[in-house]
Amino acid sequence: MPTVDEHTLLEEIKVRGDRVRRYIADDGFVSEIIPAHLRDATGDYLARGGKSLRPAVLLFCCGAVGGEEEWALPAAAAVEVTHNWTLIHDDIIDRDELRRGKPSAHVAMAEASRTEWRYPGGEADHYGISMALLGGDMGQCWAVHLLGNLREVPELPLALPGRIIEGLIGYTVPKILEGEALDVQFAGRSISSLSSPEIEDMLVRKTGELYRFCGYAGGLIGVRAGGDIPAEVEALAEFAGLCGAAFQYVDDTLGFLSDDDKLGKSAASDLREGKRTAVVLHGYENATEAQREFIDENLGARDASDEVIEELRGLFVSLGAVEYVKRLAQDRYESALARLEEVRESRYRELLAAWAEFLISRSS
Repeated sequence: MPTVDEHTLLEEIKVRGDRVRRYIADDGFVSEIIPAHLRDATGDYLARGGKSLRPAVLLFCCGAVGGEEEWALPAAAAVEVTHNWTLIHDDIIDRDELRRGKPSAHVAMAEASRTEWRYPGGEADHYGISMALLGGDMGQCWAVHLLGNLREVPELPLALPGRIIEGLIGYTVPKILEGEALDVQFAGRSISSLSSPEIEDMLVRKTGELYRFCGYAGGLIGVRAGGDIPAEVEALAEFAGLCGAAFQYVDDTLGFLSDDDKLGKSAASDLREGKRTAVVLHGYENATEAQREFIDENLGARDASDEVIEELRGLFVSLGAVEYVKRLAQDRYESALARLEEVRESRYRELLAAWAEFLISRSS
């Protein structure tokens, strides 16, 4: 069990989040973007704040192997930017209208075109999607720019920044995009044609790989690795990736247990989108024929009434699917802690252990 309590952990994360946001603001990349709508679409989600879990864990991992957090600030900033641009694209794909309690980027840009230029409905919606897509693409450029700042850290080997950039853009981002593509495809497949390993592979790519990068990049920077990857860095990368999988499993249960306000976006959106999550698969496998017919008829029905959605949510809970997926999250968490034991003892290791526990115990 971690020795750092949740309040202390959240304070430590907030300190890092504030530091990373200051670093991003001081860098000035986004302020130079034209036109203004593209600038707004690129930077708006970051301006709304967030938990800053990914940059914090990257900085913790740097410290866990003896490095100075300051060395890793450019990489932590790049991870935060990367996470936020993927959210812009994710909201378009999922047709989510809210992000952190405010209009999603594509919705906000559509409204801006209506207000400023009186674009009609369909044209405004197309404009909003176009500008949000470009904002997400600009976010990738922004992340690479930030990673380039690693070259200005005198303590790091000259070859290390390129290695970190390749790790993010050449490996991690493609895996995230593959996960998104699989997620979209699975929604069109019958539930009975899917398997648990397929679902896990998708969510590991979609969510776990960016966390894995945090462990990898933070560890490499901390040990200033120019050659082979040390065992501690491998352990940190695996630890963070397993935590990412646990995080996604927990995330997939929240829509069945939390209200819309607590989640900050529609808790029913995954059901209306027909998302094939581990909750849905396990529930379907344990349903009666009549229950399967109800699921087949209503999962993915965009015009389903609120009453039907509530019935679906209750059904998956009653079939034990939510508790089953929580156990999957617990299993990944325990495997992650076993890898963390391979890292030297320190205050940073305790923070990482507390962070892992926080991921699986959260309710929002």
